[in-house]
Amino acid sequence: MIPTTGPIRHDRYRFCPACGAPLEPGRVHSDGPDRLICTACSGVVYFDPKVVACVILEIGGKILLMRRKRPDDTEKWLLPGGYVDEGEPVEQAAMREIREEVNLDVRLDGLVGVFSYAGWPPVIVVYSARLAEAAPSPGEETEDLALFAPEEIPWSNLAFPSTRDALLAHLQGRTCQPMPLTVFTAAAHEPGTSRTTTTD
Repeated sequence: MIPTTGPIRHDRYRFCPACGAPLEPGRVHSDGPDRLICTACSGVVYFDPKVVACVILEIGGKILLMRRKRPDDTEKWLLPGGYVDEGEPVEQAAMREIREEVNLDVRLDGLVGVFSYAGWPPVIVVYSARLAEAAPSPGEETEDLALFAPEEIPWSNLAFPSTRDALLAHLQGRTCQPMPLTVFTAAAHEPGTSRTTTTD
């Protein structure tokens, strides 16, 4: 697998995904932000934020951090996590990422918070989970794993602001219980109905 540095940013887009003609920067509204607009079909390319699901996993009272096999942050510690696929519930993505990156199955027990920053595309959703004991092992994209007691966390060597902010929130007890995973049926959106399906 070829290492990557994250999602392809919009400034690398050159051609319209609808008709293939060149894109040029412009504004849909005079007071709006710059967009990429097709020079042929006038289609506007909108960029959604990238959703990332992470987990603060405690094993025996210590927090699991990882280093990735990526040139830009191979020496930095971060939370296990990754991008949410289209149509994938965020909670399931968080558990999938734990399985892929540290080879463990976990059950989420709380929502630590949602973290976003100006000028930074990802929106990071961080959950917590706890295991009395476990033997995590590096996944395909994981360079190293280590367990840290709260007083041992390498604050000066964390990969992202969201890693720091989520750990602080978790350690200070500023977490909330996640709502049950809810799947809305088509009938739930019809007038006079409120049917939903919930799962643990």
